[in-house]
Amino acid sequence: MIQAKLGFIGAGNMNRAIIDGLLSAGVNPQHIAVSNRSEQKLGYFADRGLTTSTSNTEVAALADVLILGVKPAQLLDVAQELKATCAATKPLVISVAAGVLTEQIAEVLGADTPIVRAMPNTPSTIGEGAAGLFANSLVNDGQRELAKTIIQACGIAVWVEQESLIDAVIAVAGSAPAYFFYILETMVDEAEKLGLNPKDAKALAVQTCLGAARLVQSTETDLATLRNNVTSPGGTTQAALASFKASGLDETLRAGMQAAVARAQEMAAEAARGR
Repeated sequence: MIQAKLGFIGAGNMNRAIIDGLLSAGVNPQHIAVSNRSEQKLGYFADRGLTTSTSNTEVAALADVLILGVKPAQLLDVAQELKATCAATKPLVISVAAGVLTEQIAEVLGADTPIVRAMPNTPSTIGEGAAGLFANSLVNDGQRELAKTIIQACGIAVWVEQESLIDAVIAVAGSAPAYFFYILETMVDEAEKLGLNPKDAKALAVQTCLGAARLVQSTETDLATLRNNVTSPGGTTQAALASFKASGLDETLRAGMQAAVARAQEMAAEAARGR
């Protein structure tokens, strides 16, 4: 059970998802504090027994672990605000902001700051998230374990040993829920054009997506074999897959993932210029 005092900067969806997961796992609400500029979002947390404040520095002063859940464009400014407090309390810092490097955060908070960069995704809001984690060299083994426990409160988490691989995590997990939503939109739309009513079209497409994912999770069988098991020679599935391949779907998906990586790198450069 987590005994450390946790301070969450920002009351947005991702911090809320992590907090909800921690409370569901039995973490004492008195060990969690949340700050947000606007009081409006803080009522949700106050009702659950958490300490709340409109002051980031007040929450940071209470924390052994500080989770920065603000927008990437705001992160370094918030870090500057917290610099003096963090110098005094020396917390483990976890950032969930895309495109801002641990080195950039350390330049503001101090070179001796242990920092974990986390890249969760939106299914975290229902406890089904997937996240990548990177730790700078100042994070010790106990802090690594603690950081992973915190992030896994709302899904799974894996460590990467090079920070550049967080961009790959963004491409395959962070941004990826939108890929599946886009595919489902297209499938539902076409099913309607083929004659199904909207409710049934959506139900069938969504359940098929969910069932396919659970099938993958339930077996050691590789993805190619699972695909081949559904693909009878000369059948409907083979016809559909051949059409996808002829249309360049493979390369389209790869190009989209590369575009996500490129944009993450651009965001890091923009954050650096902003300082």
